[in-house]
Amino acid sequence: MGYLHQHTDTTRVFMQARSLLIAILFIATASLNGCAVYTVASVGSYATTGKGIGDHAGSAVTGGDCNLIMNTYNRKYVCEMPVVYNRNGF
Repeated sequence: MGYLHQHTDTTRVFMQARSLLIAILFIATASLNGCAVYTVASVGSYATTGKGIGDHAGSAVTGGDCNLIMNTYNRKYVCEMPVVYNRNGF
């Protein structure tokens, strides 16, 4: 009877370890998929507009034209701010 009880404990430990492994693999896969979704979206954005997602976010926040890759390549500021002239007569 003791052998059967010991076998049940071993099986329970194995099942817990297996469940933990499955949970870790699920979390790792979910996090990699999140990165993959961001990467695909950023590459798609860069292919269509010439800017990545971060560049679009920077442009939205600053109101300028942010393009990290092209502006760095052309030795400009990362976010080029538009020139606004005062058209007021005063």
